[in-house]
Parts: sequence; structure tokens; C-alpha cells
Amino acid sequence: MVAQNLRRVVYAFAMGDALGGPYQYKTRGTYTFTGQSTQQSPLNGKWSDDTSMSLATINALFEPYNLQVVMDNYEQYYQQGKFTPEGEAFGMGEQTIKALEAYQQGGALLREDAETANGNGALMRVWPVAFYTITADQTVEQVVNELTALTHGHGQSKLVANIWVAFLRLLPRLKNVERALEMAIRRYNRTPALVNKLRMNGLTWLVIPDGQTADDVIHQLRELSIDEVPNSGYVVDTLKAVFWLLLQATSFQQAVQSAINIGGDTDTIAALVASAIAFVYDDLPTAWLDSLANKNVIERECLLADASHKFS
Repeated sequence: MVAQNLRRVVYAFAMGDALGGPYQYKTRGTYTFTGQSTQQSPLNGKWSDDTSMSLATINALFEPYNLQVVMDNYEQYYQQGKFTPEGEAFGMGEQTIKALEAYQQGGALLREDAETANGNGALMRVWPVAFYTITADQTVEQVVNELTALTHGHGQSKLVANIWVAFLRLLPRLKNVERALEMAIRRYNRTPALVNKLRMNGLTWLVIPDGQTADDVIHQLRELSIDEVPNSGYVVDTLKAVFWLLLQATSFQQAVQSAINIGGDTDTIAALVASAIAFVYDDLPTAWLDSLANKNVIERECLLADASHKFS
């Protein structure tokens, strides 16, 4: 298989998405997800817009890079239920719907949005770029920025998506959360301009203070109590929650269970946690994988990714 990394992530991502779905927006501490299937509480296998729009992104990138093809795929998802487990789109955020409807009406392809439009709806679908073969006339940052701006055009959404993709690109080689996060943090602290960009976009918690190191930043993040960890759909909150959960992980199952039990935007948080921790632990639960609805839709895109030679 050519696209082994992509395949591993997309199945892990779909598991987190599906399992977290029934708990989305529930209050932390009011329920417990055990990871077990019972007659009273069977495992949910129906994945949502997070996985569907990720598959739509992957499918569009088989072709020569064309943002209109990407957006057309998102439209087919929204209007026709393509890339879904049951032929119906569901779960999209307000900003994504707004962008798709504007596109239908002939609006600009790349958006310029206000600071209030920084939900995680782009973060959860641009991760395939981490495993995409960038051509000589492109950069990873350019591709991430453009794919993000199809629905979320503010600089904050673009920056968070770039940090996540930079982190995720390191994991197949390093297989270590702390090491990959340390390298990603140092990358975004390497110039005063980048540090200022972090500060201006609500990411001060990733800034390396004078006299400290990236390891100190990681230590401070890891030592937060669960009550200090946000769980909303705001893109900065999502990134912080995911990094915190990854730093607490002791197994794939434990990481995803904790992500679901953190409350709030559980499907996206659990999907992102699963996509990263899948490179650290090999113990992806068979029962969770077997529970996924209509896996042939996911498998089709994985096989096409193999054939395209566009992904690792």
C-alpha cells in the first residue's frame, strides 16, 4: 500500500469522530464513555462531517491541485450526501454552511473572515495535507492556507491548521508526541515575527518565554488540570485540548476515551486525538474499527489514494 500513513489516520480519525458523536456538546462530568459496547449502549459507528469532508479533501487532491475541485467536492457532500456513511450530510458548522452557500451563489473562492469566524470546521478537514506530496511550485503552508480559507478565512484558523499539519507530519517518523510537539513549537518560535503571530492569535501558550525551552512549554501544558482545559469548537480551544490529551495518553483507547469524556466538541476533538496517537500506539481496538458504518466508502478513497501516488 502506497498511502499507508493516510490510511492509518483516516480510519483512526473516523473512529474518534463516530464514537465521539453521541456525546457532542454534553457537559464534562455528566457522563462516562467506557469504550465498551453493551446492549443498552452499543458503539456508535456513524461518522460525521469531520470524516466526510476529510474524504472530500483527499479525493480532490488525487487530481492536479485545484481549489475549485475541492470546493465542488464539499458541495457534493453538502447537497448530495457524497462521502457519507448513509447518503446524508450532517454535523456541519454554521461557518462552513455559510461558505458553501456563498460559493453556490458565485461568491469568492477564498474567504476573508472576521475573528469571530474561527470554529474548527477547517482544522478537522485539512489534515490530509500532512501526507500529501507537495509539488515544486507549492509549499505546505500555501496549501494549508488555501484549503482552510475555502471556509475559514481568518488568519487564526490558518495558523492553527498549519501548526497541526506541521505536528502531524512529524509523527510517522518520530512516533513520539512530545518530540513532535517540541519540534513544532520550536518551528513557530524561530523568528520574532512568528512569535508575534502566535501572541496575536490566542496562542501565547505556545510561545517559549525568555530563558525557557520548548520542553518547558510542553511541561506547563501537560500539568494543566482538566478543569483548565477548554473543550469548545473554537479552533484555539480545540488545538489546546488535543495537545493536552495527547500528552496524557497511555494507549490509543485511553486517549480517545479521554477525548470523548472531556465534553464539548467531542467528535472533532476525539477524531484529531485519534489521528495523531495512531502513530504512537498500535493498539487500535478491533471492536471500534468493526463498528464503523459503511467502511467501503472510506476504503474506496484509501484505494484511490494508493493508486494516485499523491499521498504517503
